[in-house]
Amino acid sequence: MRRIGIMLLLLILLLTGCGGVSKEDYDAAVRERDALQEELQETQAKLQELRDSTDTMTVTLKGSFTATVRALLDYDVPEMAVVSLFQSTPFFLCTEKLTEQLEVGETYVFEIETRENLEIPASEYASGCPDPVDIPWHNLWAASARLAGEADGGLDSCHLVYET
Repeated sequence: MRRIGIMLLLLILLLTGCGGVSKEDYDAAVRERDALQEELQETQAKLQELRDSTDTMTVTLKGSFTATVRALLDYDVPEMAVVSLFQSTPFFLCTEKLTEQLEVGETYVFEIETRENLEIPASEYASGCPDPVDIPWHNLWAASARLAGEADGGLDSCHLVYET
């Protein structure tokens, strides 16, 4: 009998601790959710328009990426390096005076020179983060380079952005 009394007491305590959300708080949360869903749908529609567009946009490209130096080409002006991102195909990077401090096989964080007034397809802008492999080599010039640390590598090693 005592055991049943304890169980009932615990059940009563459990049920009283399960207070609900007030109707006003619930309605406010539903309105906020609906507004955010509508905003998301509008943004997705604009993004799809950009993806489907054949128009071009004028943007500024800036940022950095982590890449491994595969080869140094010093016979050409400007001097260049063949680099590759984590699990990507190699591409050219204009390194000029930085070429002297680079070593083949080492991984560096390359800060690129800001490139203004680049004409790109609107669909490329809509794709999100630019991929250096897809950018023509003459558009990427290294402004600085430093040896990459452990936190600089991996799948999240490209930090290039297009700004309008």
